[in-house]
Amino acid sequence: ELTKIYLVSSLPRAVELRANPRTKAQLELQERAILFNAFANDFLEKNAATDQEIFDVYEEQVAIAPPIEFKARHILVETQSEAMALIESLQGGADFIALAKEHSTGPSGPSGGDLGWFTAQSMVKPFSDAVALLEDGAFTPSPVQTQFGWHVILREDSRESAPPPLESVRDVIKQRVEQQKFQDFISDLTSKAQE
Repeated sequence: ELTKIYLVSSLPRAVELRANPRTKAQLELQERAILFNAFANDFLEKNAATDQEIFDVYEEQVAIAPPIEFKARHILVETQSEAMALIESLQGGADFIALAKEHSTGPSGPSGGDLGWFTAQSMVKPFSDAVALLEDGAFTPSPVQTQFGWHVILREDSRESAPPPLESVRDVIKQRVEQQKFQDFISDLTSKAQE
């Protein structure tokens, strides 16, 4: 393939085309793109993320990570009145799992409404807000509306979430730090060019 490129690009017509202003502009653009990539690679090699920078970003992420996970079940129904009737049944001693299997229209209905463990950020806000307000073992005293319908929620358990070990996210953080350094360099260069 390389031989074909050299042979064709050496032909007299290819040499004539090189002089065409449009072709010249495209060649210059390609050359600049190659130089940009070479410069970026060189910059990243010379400005690699240090262990301290990686650790600092990791600590920052751990600090803002959701501190708690919830284990919950829910019963999803179409109307508020259906949800209210289910809450009354639960207050009367009905079994949550049995009610979920019988009444829930959600995909978790057949499994008794089981949602497993999740963080608040992984659920829609009205749902996660309601779960966060509950005590372990309690269900919502009033229905919770989301775009999916009306929910009756049982918070079964909660636990502090453990952050991922640094080594499991080191490469991702390293890449993020290095990309940010390059982006900062480009932003600084751009602002100086505009002055």
